[in-house]
Amino acid sequence: MSSYKVKKQRVIKKLFAQLAGGLALIAFWQYLADQLSHMILASPSQTISYMVELFLDAEFWQTMLVSLTRLTIALSVACFIGFSLGVMAGRKSWLRDFLAPTRWLLMSVPPVIVVLLAMLWFGMGSSMVIFITVILLTPTVYLNTQKNIAQINSQWLELATIYQFSHYQCLRNIYIPAIAPALCATLVMVCCNGVRIVVLAEVLGSHEGIGYQLTSASSNFETAELYAWVLVSLLLVAFLELLLLKPIQHKLLHWQGENA
Repeated sequence: MSSYKVKKQRVIKKLFAQLAGGLALIAFWQYLADQLSHMILASPSQTISYMVELFLDAEFWQTMLVSLTRLTIALSVACFIGFSLGVMAGRKSWLRDFLAPTRWLLMSVPPVIVVLLAMLWFGMGSSMVIFITVILLTPTVYLNTQKNIAQINSQWLELATIYQFSHYQCLRNIYIPAIAPALCATLVMVCCNGVRIVVLAEVLGSHEGIGYQLTSASSNFETAELYAWVLVSLLLVAFLELLLLKPIQHKLLHWQGENA
C-alpha cells in the first residue's frame, strides 16, 4: 500500500473519530437537557436556534468585534514581549536569572488577584481586559521560548559568529527554525487561553463583549441565550485555530524545513 493511501486512511480515521466524539458530546448534552429543567440547561436545538438569531443581529457582530479587538491587541503584545525576552534570556544567562523572580511572580499569582488589581488600576473596560490577558499570557510565551532557545545547538551559533550573521539573520535562520514546533504549540495554547481569559475578564469587569453578554443572560435567566454565547466562544476558538493558527503553523514548519 502506498504512503499516500496510508496517510489518507489515517486522516479519514482521525476525522471519523473526531466526528464520533462530537456527536457523543451532543447526545450526552441532549440527555442531560431532557433530565434537567430548561432553566438549568438548554437543549442543543434551543441553543443553536438562539445562536442563529444572534448571527442575524447587528449587535452580535459589534459584540464580537469588541472581544476580538481586545484579544488581538492582548495576544500581539503578549507574544511580542514574551518572544523578544525569551530569545534574549535564552542566550543570556544573566538576563534569565534577572527575570526569574518576575516570571515566578506572574506565574504564581492567582488570576483573581490580577483581575482585582486591574479593576482597581484601570477600572472597567478594554484597558483592564487587555492588561489582565497580557499579564497572564506573557510568562507562558516567554518561558517556552527561553527554554527552547537555550537548547539550540551551540555549534550553529558558533558558525553564525564565524560568518558574522546579523541579529536578524540569526533570528531568521537559526532561532525561529529551531523552535518552530514548540512555537506552534505555544501559539495554540496562548490563543485558546487568550479567549478564555478575555471572556473571564469581560464577565468580571466590562460593559460590553462576549463576557458581558454571558453575565447579562445569566442575570436574566435566559438559559438558551447563555448557552448560545458559550457555544459562540467555543466556535471563536475553533475559528482562530483553523483559519489563523494553522496557516501560521504551516509557514513556521515550512520555514524550519527550508533552513534545516
